[in-house]
Amino acid sequence: MAGKDAKKILVRVPNWIGDAVMALPALEALKALYRKSDITVLAKGRTVPVFQNNPHISEIIEYDDKRRHSGISGRIKLGGEIKWRGFDTAVLFQNAFDAAFLSFISGIPKRIGYARDFRSRLLTNAIPVTDEIKKVHQAFYYLNIVKTLGGEVPPNPLPRIYISPAERSWVEEFVSDNGLKRAFLIGAAPGASYGPAKRWPPEKFAEALTILCEGRNGFPLIFGGPEDKEACTGVSKRLKMRHLDLSGKVYLRQFMALVARLNLFITNDSGPMHVGSALSTPTVAIFGSTDATLTGPLGPFAKVLKREIECSPCFERTCKFKHYRCLEVGPKEVARAGEALLKEKEGAGKGRK
Repeated sequence: MAGKDAKKILVRVPNWIGDAVMALPALEALKALYRKSDITVLAKGRTVPVFQNNPHISEIIEYDDKRRHSGISGRIKLGGEIKWRGFDTAVLFQNAFDAAFLSFISGIPKRIGYARDFRSRLLTNAIPVTDEIKKVHQAFYYLNIVKTLGGEVPPNPLPRIYISPAERSWVEEFVSDNGLKRAFLIGAAPGASYGPAKRWPPEKFAEALTILCEGRNGFPLIFGGPEDKEACTGVSKRLKMRHLDLSGKVYLRQFMALVARLNLFITNDSGPMHVGSALSTPTVAIFGSTDATLTGPLGPFAKVLKREIECSPCFERTCKFKHYRCLEVGPKEVARAGEALLKEKEGAGKGRK
């Protein structure tokens, strides 16, 4: 156990954006348990933006495994950098052997994480991976680590991403420069790095956006990384109204700030989906081969759509039957779900007045 004397805690966070967002409630619960501690996050570059501006974090160390920290010598170098900071506790949300190895060679006295990937002997508190924990939502999987330390687990965990005033100002300048001050902004994220079994077709994205834009001065913003360019272009070329394809053109923090400004967001099961729900932006998520009970969006204004069929969830990257029927969700269905979420958000806003 970490003990109530934990003062300097290193948290090794997950390597993918969606997983990193789902770990945020556990990070917040850890800070609530050790209120006087300094929490430092060790994160790979792609997920660093998820943790920026977070009031529960004292410092972020970037794990540059491609260059500065690559190979055994790089890991030993990183271990030295960590050891110099004098952490007394390491909490490992990330599952791999590498996370336990780094905390061990860094000389951190207390090392807590799941007993998996042959790393139990490197941990001082190896938490069993039970059949029950495999069946819960990923957010509870991370929260269970904090629970083992004596922390409280919220019944309805909500990830929180924090947008700075400077980032909000940038968004307003972006909106103004593009003549969108009065526009109804609808975002779309048609990519998914996992594979085609998680990608709703571009033509359906385009049709849903067209329906939702009608009669409300709607303006689509299409999001994705460089790897999503084909999917984003597939949506863009099918849209007849003015729009912006921002794939590969904005940084992750800029994307987050823009999503916080959206009226509505349509996305596949992906990292952007978790970002949208964590920012309480009305988010319609289309699921394919994966299971929303394990990795679905957790925000208050999120709706999952999926075609339930006998072979789903299969968790495959590509459909072995070549039919992708689990993704046969109609654009009108997505549009109706979006309309319902907008009414929910409007009603919640009135309730706070």
